[in-house]
Amino acid sequence: MSGRKKTKTIAESLVLLLLVVAPFVSGQENSQPIEPASSRERPLVAVDVRKFGYKPRGSGFVDPLSLAFTESNQLLVAWAASDDSRNWTKEPSTTPAPSHLHSVVLDARTGEVEHSGEWPSRYVHAIITPVGKEHFLICAVDEIRLLSNDFTTIRDQFLPAPVTCRGMRLSPSRHSFSLTSGLDHHVMDAESFQPLAEWSSKDATHVIFTDALLVGACGPDFDLCTREFNQQWQPSTVVGMKQSLKMYGTVGPTLLNDTALSIANGGKMVVVTLEGSILLHVTLPRKFLFARIATSTGGNRFAYIEAELRGSRALDMSSDFDDHIVVYDLTEKKAIYTRKVNGGSLWIPPFEHWNRIAVSADGTLLAILDDGIIEIYQLPDRKS
Repeated sequence: MSGRKKTKTIAESLVLLLLVVAPFVSGQENSQPIEPASSRERPLVAVDVRKFGYKPRGSGFVDPLSLAFTESNQLLVAWAASDDSRNWTKEPSTTPAPSHLHSVVLDARTGEVEHSGEWPSRYVHAIITPVGKEHFLICAVDEIRLLSNDFTTIRDQFLPAPVTCRGMRLSPSRHSFSLTSGLDHHVMDAESFQPLAEWSSKDATHVIFTDALLVGACGPDFDLCTREFNQQWQPSTVVGMKQSLKMYGTVGPTLLNDTALSIANGGKMVVVTLEGSILLHVTLPRKFLFARIATSTGGNRFAYIEAELRGSRALDMSSDFDDHIVVYDLTEKKAIYTRKVNGGSLWIPPFEHWNRIAVSADGTLLAILDDGIIEIYQLPDRKS
């Protein structure tokens, strides 16, 4: 079903720490949050990205479009498009293809365009993301470029082979990012492009990082481990959680801030601190699963798209479709907002939508992208 039936290979499904607790964390505090009723409030603003030249790829396809809030709660929308008519989805991301990267920065409360930009690229898989304090970072496989808040180039660097920014990760604060060179990986300062730390996949895999700490899975048993920059890997223990990482997972691990991470497997999700405490655990009803996550640089709120398994497994006609979005607040340790989305159907006429989401830096706004339309919603105020 359009690639939505996921093949679980060992490489894809090893995760940083999931979480077999019985039955998650038996008898602990912070019991499973109850999702609030789905909000029916109208969006603050709705924007049709197609008026900027973006062309959705239609039902059943993942659109090559990214969505992210800046530190000042502006919304960055970006996409790359090939200059010719080739079907770039069938091309490896390292295959040169004359392309352009397009981006628009919107006022999130009015939908007005603050500024826009367009850059030629040798690769169609080029991306742009907010970093640091109101800057932007372009990754075009073997080139990285830092832009000011008005898209003026601050620095541009070509990466010597085999170094690449493909698969680039960001720290929760977005002040650092990663580069890859074979089995070696590097954490770089997003403003200066200076190296901060490095590690080898021979020592740890599935590594995520803050601006001062690496978190990964260390051999030989893929146990959770952490490492301060330029120090040695150290084992880490979460009380009530099995250390083995040899199990299937679908989302994560994802650092929510400098001290907590979330990971989801099917219909189960946990938030744990790097000191070993469990902050939150959720088990969804049958046929529902956690699909994708969005975090905020403020670190207290994050959102998951939850999918529903629809159809008939007996008839080999089933797939998971986006169903609704849930926003969680770490301070309140519960779900604080829910919104239904249009995910699709197996039945005639069949269709499928992959929604994209983003949470603002201060956790007050939620953006949802579906089929070229962005809707921005106000989230509940934090309790004092």
